[in-house]
Amino acid sequence: MLPAFEAILGQDAAIRKLRSILKNKRIPHALLFTGMDGVGKRTAAVTMAMACNCLSYAQKVQGEGNTADGTPASVGCPCGTCRFCVKIAEGVHPDVTIVEPENGTIKISQIRSLCDVLMLRPFECRMRVAIISDAHLMNPSAGNALLKTLEEPPAHTLLILTAQQTADLLPTIVSRCQHIRFNPISRAILSDILICQRGLGAEEASIISRLAGGSVSKAIGLKESWMHQRCWLMDELSRLHDSSLHIVLALSEKLSKNRDALPDVFEIMLSWFRDILVFSHDPDRVINQDALDGIREASGRYDSDQVYRSIRAVQMIQNHIQAKANVQLSLDHLLLSLKAFQQ
Repeated sequence: MLPAFEAILGQDAAIRKLRSILKNKRIPHALLFTGMDGVGKRTAAVTMAMACNCLSYAQKVQGEGNTADGTPASVGCPCGTCRFCVKIAEGVHPDVTIVEPENGTIKISQIRSLCDVLMLRPFECRMRVAIISDAHLMNPSAGNALLKTLEEPPAHTLLILTAQQTADLLPTIVSRCQHIRFNPISRAILSDILICQRGLGAEEASIISRLAGGSVSKAIGLKESWMHQRCWLMDELSRLHDSSLHIVLALSEKLSKNRDALPDVFEIMLSWFRDILVFSHDPDRVINQDALDGIREASGRYDSDQVYRSIRAVQMIQNHIQAKANVQLSLDHLLLSLKAFQQ
């Protein structure tokens, strides 16, 4: 249940804009929420749908001023307890439709079906709301079909699109939406979420919040097994300069067996080299604080040029594998290159 916009942590500027829209009763026909994954865009979209249709908020506008349980209503905030709020939060309200990608794509059939629904008057709410999650995954046909609806929006309808960035959408779609940007979540807030909601210790929460890059979903996804893998891989990287060819190729073979884990592997590598680079300038900015001794020792073996070459090598192999290059050969080349850079 989403009682108020305040539940969307760390997005004060975005929430102020949404509350202002509701307070001024000037709800646009389309909103576009952009920002990285895991910063509250989907939660804000559902909360906006609740706020537009909340029974207690309607009473507030009419001057009655109380929520369903008798407490004072807050302008621009859904009560979270009326029957409309409950049904919307549970995803079962007939006037609120959520469109999500199917197999990584939003297809034209999904958008056509949505447009047909939007032509109908609301069943019981004041406003019909459609949320298109990850709208940047619409194929061109779907995007063009949606554009027709945006050009002639039905009455009593609000479209909310979420995407990572405006550049991933048709410019004509972006121009017809009111844009609200969601920023990465601060490390302090992420750390508090991990401690209070996930039961992590302060040190582990601090490390994960640094690695999560401002994403709540990514922070929550970095589980204990990932932390163990991180420590193991950083230890292997620190010993790479002394490792024999046989050990290097064995490490490559082990990493190649789990292709799905490679994005995390590359991220750990990049964070390790990044820490080596910043250690001599500001040790407090090191991400992997629990590996500070190893990073200090490794920084003595590298000059800045070697670190930059290592980072570029990781990024190059990462791109090659994404382009379907042979995983085993690519990792062989990467690890042998990283070993050579430490000589």
